[in-house]
Amino acid sequence: MLKKITIVMLLVCVSLLADATQLLTKDSQTKINSVTTTSANVKLVSSQQAKQYSSYKQKKAQIAIIIDDIGNKRADADAFSLPKKVTFSILPHAPFSTQFSSYSYHQGREVMLHMPMESLHGDALGDGALLASMYPQEVENNLLSALESVPHAIGVNNHMGSKLTQITLQMNAVMDVLYKHNLYFIDSRTTKFTKAYIIAQQHGVASAQRHVFLDHHANEAFLEKQFDQLIRKARRDGSVIGIAHPYKISILFLQRKLANLPDDIELITVSEYLSVGGSESIDSFEQPRLAKETMLPTTDIAPE
Repeated sequence: MLKKITIVMLLVCVSLLADATQLLTKDSQTKINSVTTTSANVKLVSSQQAKQYSSYKQKKAQIAIIIDDIGNKRADADAFSLPKKVTFSILPHAPFSTQFSSYSYHQGREVMLHMPMESLHGDALGDGALLASMYPQEVENNLLSALESVPHAIGVNNHMGSKLTQITLQMNAVMDVLYKHNLYFIDSRTTKFTKAYIIAQQHGVASAQRHVFLDHHANEAFLEKQFDQLIRKARRDGSVIGIAHPYKISILFLQRKLANLPDDIELITVSEYLSVGGSESIDSFEQPRLAKETMLPTTDIAPE
């Protein structure tokens, strides 16, 4: 009898041990599966992060290029051979102001008014210039008249202006007009003492400053040097603005360079520069967004 009881007890123990082993195996497998799933999730997150980081690293540096002084000569039309992303800044009341402005618009090219402003050197400015002796109402009238002669302009930069851009009263009047008409402003920086960019910001005008002047000296070596500087600044800062003129050598140089940009550089319009990445058109500037800017070295001054 005792022997039978002992056998039964042993059988019960074996059964309990088998059940415990089975439970342990299931629990271990669950933990293993959990670890595997977690590991897979970690790999997935890491993969997504890597993809995002890779996408961020692959973002191209941007260059915006303005061609100033358009409209005085029929030969300025040669500049229309440049890519449509190149922005034209057209002089007011010049022989081809309205014609070239309209042609630019129909070509799909961005147009600016290249507004003559008084310089420290007494240079001839042409009709309708803005002078330091003008009252604010005169400044407004001349600026509005200039804009009428350059239809389709969506922004303004200064032609000369080493004197006027230092004077708060007149620049306040300029920025009042630009804000009311939803126009942006680019400070050409013809003097290190310019107040134009700061005053534009104070008035809520979408604004920026020129970074590199490409053809201060109109020769191949200087253009090459300045264009290399433009590319370096773009890679360092993300986006930059360069200014050139409709000189034959400059147009030929830019045709060649812009057709063969490095893979990490892209050409953008000025309004795309101002919208910080080109996600907004200039039409969306009901409350203008200010471009992110770094102050330029005081030695980087454009000639007049």
